Amino acid sequence: MIERKFVKANMDDRKIKDYLKDKLANSGFSSAEIEKTPLGAKVIIHASKPGLIVGKGGQHINEISAELNKKFNLDNPQVEINEIRDPELDPNIIADRIVQQLIRFGKTRFKAIGYKCLQKMLSSGAVGAEIVMSGRIPGKKHKTWRFKGGRLPKAGYIADHLVSKGFREVQWKQGSVGITVKILSPYVKTPDDFKLTKEKEGDK
Repeated sequence: MIERKFVKANMDDRKIKDYLKDKLANSGFSSAEIEKTPLGAKVIIHASKPGLIVGKGGQHINEISAELNKKFNLDNPQVEINEIRDPELDPNIIADRIVQQLIRFGKTRFKAIGYKCLQKMLSSGAVGAEIVMSGRIPGKKHKTWRFKGGRLPKAGYIADHLVSKGFREVQWKQGSVGITVKILSPYVKTPDDFKLTKEKEGDK
């Protein structure tokens, strides 16, 4: 019984996050966290354009709160916005941007879009970055294209715990295309990050 409640709670949270991702697709949405409190539910939205989410006089955020209550039965939802100040280093925002550009410019421009977004991540200080487009792009056969630069470990502790990952999907008539973005942020301290210092005479 406990396991079923746990699974249901996770599924409900996933539905809410998917709803917010679609609802705020043009607002620099990255991710969301849902916390249960004695006063109700707290929904923390991470996004690069908080002003668009809040709306004039808080109108938009009030609408979101009302819909969360009506559609998902969240009790007294309190929505908070956490501004992402470095959107070029957020994998979800980059993946969403690629999707929007593919929709706008078409699949034939996918290489230019991939390289441009990669360069923006590296120019913003990313230690390493990778974009993977997988699906029927640009033709009818399923292919995987990679755009990568810098230093991005593929295995080990850094790859598993310190590399940020994002995923978005775009639907075409011929099928879907998945966009996976990985970033090693310059703000992350890795185990091999150290500096040599000169030995002081008193330490000898």
